[in-house]
Amino acid sequence: MGLMRTLTAATGLSLVLGFGTAVAQSVVPPGTVATGADLQKTLAEAPAGPMTVARVETTETTRVNLIHRTIPQNAIIHATGWEVHHITDGTGTVVTGGRVVRSTGPDGERVAKIEEGDSRVVTVGDVVIIPAGTPHWYSDIDGSVTYLEIRYDPGSN
Repeated sequence: MGLMRTLTAATGLSLVLGFGTAVAQSVVPPGTVATGADLQKTLAEAPAGPMTVARVETTETTRVNLIHRTIPQNAIIHATGWEVHHITDGTGTVVTGGRVVRSTGPDGERVAKIEEGDSRVVTVGDVVIIPAGTPHWYSDIDGSVTYLEIRYDPGSN
């Protein structure tokens, strides 16, 4: 270590010398690349609906999707994991926190909304972080909203 201290003091650079057998790094698989063109094509070719998903990657510890919404759906809570939504197109109102109130709509459909949550208008470039157990809901959508959803430790939900 005396040589390293001397070199560091004289040059401002640190040098670590190792002696012994060289160990080769094993080959590591590449990361995932999803092109914007491919994701947009997937969204465009999907059947019309209130929510379209272009899957990027699903593993035991993460889920990554590009999500396109055209109308609000029910509020949800994920018991495990947390999410990041990075808005890539459009504008919507996202509600987080508070409590989910469930009811039945006029046609017998299940309705879930949030009361006493934090309501924010989000647009391109905004990021929403949703911890596990936090109610969340896009309560209003201005035309459409598209976001990159990254879910960490999603469990089975």
